[in-house]
Amino acid sequence: MNPNHAYATARQLIDPDANYAVHIRTDNAWTKPTDPNHRELPGLDVLMAARRALRAQPVGHVQSTSPGTLDIRTGDGRLWLRFVTASSSRGQAPGDPAPGDRFG
Repeated sequence: MNPNHAYATARQLIDPDANYAVHIRTDNAWTKPTDPNHRELPGLDVLMAARRALRAQPVGHVQSTSPGTLDIRTGDGRLWLRFVTASSSRGQAPGDPAPGDRFG
């Protein structure tokens, strides 16, 4: 997927005025950051994270696995983030892909 197209898609999916719960992919599951101050981000920061991942080298990947969810992965696969609208973030993040799955 073209990075500009992927960012445009992220802009359509993310409400800059909403808050999003952060999940980080570990070896076997999605987890929330241990620091309570890093568990939620405003939508504008989520868009910046997507933009940075898509402009990095190697280019990262952005994908929506379900409404209200945005997955961001760095191009080297070392960092996977999932942002879920804060109101629907209770419990496990929806749509848990395996670490070997590829993002568009």
